[in-house]
Amino acid sequence: MRSKACIKLEKSLLPFLLAFCFAQAAHADEFSQISHYSARLFASGTLVIDVRVGDLHIEGWDEPRVEVEAEKVVRAKSEAKAKPLYDQLRVRLEGGDKEVRLITLYPPRSLLRPFRNESKLTVNFRVRMPYDSNLRLKCVDGDVRVAGIVGRVEMRVNYGDVEIDVPSVYDLRSLRAHTVLGYVQSDLSGLDQDAAGLQKTIAYWNEGGRQDIDIRVRMGGVFIYREGD
Repeated sequence: MRSKACIKLEKSLLPFLLAFCFAQAAHADEFSQISHYSARLFASGTLVIDVRVGDLHIEGWDEPRVEVEAEKVVRAKSEAKAKPLYDQLRVRLEGGDKEVRLITLYPPRSLLRPFRNESKLTVNFRVRMPYDSNLRLKCVDGDVRVAGIVGRVEMRVNYGDVEIDVPSVYDLRSLRAHTVLGYVQSDLSGLDQDAAGLQKTIAYWNEGGRQDIDIRVRMGGVFIYREGD
């Protein structure tokens, strides 16, 4: 059994130990490396995105291809120690024409320390895709912004906020935005709703429309808007 003196000493050292841990974490700096990728994608084709940690900004444009800017962000004590970490993150843009896949690959997880170093590895994306193609996205942890897409949009985000700009309310056939814990908000005419808490949903149906949007967030928020409204 430890003596009262030992316990007292441990308690007196606790603030210094915490300060040391914070100092060590604060000492790590962020370093980034940017790469570019491109693939052909036709109208009515599908872009499939499956990523783990990082933010995404996706916009539609009038070109038959997908352009991707990937920013790898790592935390390390120096630029020299950051370089090997870049190689642990791999970005792939595969396929073409009717389906293109954008994925991130992380190092294999250890059974003893499955999440070791993952907090140090992030990939942020800026993506341009044909405005009339479809988008199917999965993201574990990150904020997602989508603008100018008139095809089908399906998003699954575990932790993060989603913002989507709906090009035309009149062309919108169905919309379902659901969060397990967070908020759902829309300022679209006829869809102006705002709710926060557990199991919140916005749903909309217009038989004469063409676009379908389905968004599911586990922990975070969904904001639906139209630019210029």
